[in-house]
Amino acid sequence: FFFGSSGVCPVRDRLLLMGTSSEDRTSGEPFCLRWVVDTAQWMPSKPEFDFLLDLLGADEAPQVRRFKFEADQKRALVSRLLQRAAISRVLGIPWADIIIKRTKGQKPFLATPHSVPWAPNFNYNVSHEGSYVALATENLCIAGMDVAAPSEIRVKGKIQTGPESIETWFDSFHGVMTDVEWKRIRGQVSEDLKLGTFRRHWSLKEAFVKARGDGLAFEPLHRAEFHFGEDTWAPEATVKLDGVALPGWKFFLEEMNDHWLTVARAPPQSVIDQNGDFLKTLKERNPTQGELEKALSAPNPKFSIMEVRDLVPSYKVDEYDACML
Repeated sequence: FFFGSSGVCPVRDRLLLMGTSSEDRTSGEPFCLRWVVDTAQWMPSKPEFDFLLDLLGADEAPQVRRFKFEADQKRALVSRLLQRAAISRVLGIPWADIIIKRTKGQKPFLATPHSVPWAPNFNYNVSHEGSYVALATENLCIAGMDVAAPSEIRVKGKIQTGPESIETWFDSFHGVMTDVEWKRIRGQVSEDLKLGTFRRHWSLKEAFVKARGDGLAFEPLHRAEFHFGEDTWAPEATVKLDGVALPGWKFFLEEMNDHWLTVARAPPQSVIDQNGDFLKTLKERNPTQGELEKALSAPNPKFSIMEVRDLVPSYKVDEYDACML
């Protein structure tokens, strides 16, 4: 099918000046990526979409095509491009050598060996919902990533508004939040603030589960309870699991056009990997307390808004531009 047309944006020039080309790692200093793409604003033509799909290879193209709706296909494609571009950017691995696998809980990970000394546990996580596809990388800690988009409140299939509909909607998520969290959510003074607070908590729980790697096997979600100190809208959070604080975890929240982007940093010991393939890629599974605290307290970068062109490997950019003409 056809999507429409899109132009070429100059964001890549900025990235090149920063030493952040898609394929060439120009800096020996440690860094973590926070990338986000607005797929709602990206309207690729069929030649552009097909060109990008070919970058993934024959095995993954059908995984993108299997989605019925174009919005889902766009998100699936961009998610896969983001992963490869980030891996190549941080580790300098050529696209052709990148092997991505998944744990039993569907957590993606890089299976290609690398020798970057400051990224012994290089890993990443990706999420998409609403307008955005977002990715976070970590070098020692384990990354969890979630995007929580504004939701329509539907009761019996119909969009509803007003306090009654919000309460009915909240009731359908009764087992997701703890009593402390529900008090925090329902204590907000307006419907918008209640919904925003709910999205923050939901995103935190998803990022927590995605960092662990057990996915849907983690239940019920109210086992994880989040805290913000005195400010419900603080940009950082901590977690308790089954009532016990987990000091080795840290969470960062960023709002973007009513979407909440949440990044979790977790200790390597928290990984749930039944098959063990992901764990084998981690070179420091048991970092010292000092190493872990340093990684947890490192500045969390703000998300950089990327254009799809920024994700194309450098040796393919001219071909990509040609297909846009």
